[in-house]
Amino acid sequence: MKLKQAIREFRSTDSYKNQSDIHWFVWLLENPKSPLRLSGAVNLNNHDIIHVLLDREMDIQDEAYVIGFTMGNSRPSSSFARWAFRISARWLYPDGYRFNKTDMMEFDRGYDYGHDLQTKNIHEKTWTEHSISENITNIREKMGINIINTKKIEKESCCK
Repeated sequence: MKLKQAIREFRSTDSYKNQSDIHWFVWLLENPKSPLRLSGAVNLNNHDIIHVLLDREMDIQDEAYVIGFTMGNSRPSSSFARWAFRISARWLYPDGYRFNKTDMMEFDRGYDYGHDLQTKNIHEKTWTEHSISENITNIREKMGINIINTKKIEKESCCK
């Protein structure tokens, strides 16, 4: 499937949030235009593309993984930014955005995978009409993304 088509499908779901739907506190830490943004802050278009490349949907666990991946893949990434985000997402984010323990595990998994990936700063890539017309599998291969590493933890296996 072409990336362009996958993005269109991703955005057509009922759970998709437009920029205007995102809570201001989340915007404060995750938007690259915010004065208090943390490492890995990304615009909504590239955030959506990362969701598609990682084969993650939009529930809170998926968001946790994608945010973790983006932050860990960012150069420079810092232990302070990771700590600040963990505190914010676990205790300060509003309902509907707040992470539970399982979500935090997904955030950490995403962070570690993004950090270990050889291709860095994927969140800053400039996507052209040509590049979004490529096959997703080819793009993943070029970036070194293996979706086996991006699969969600099943709640039964993580929390027994």
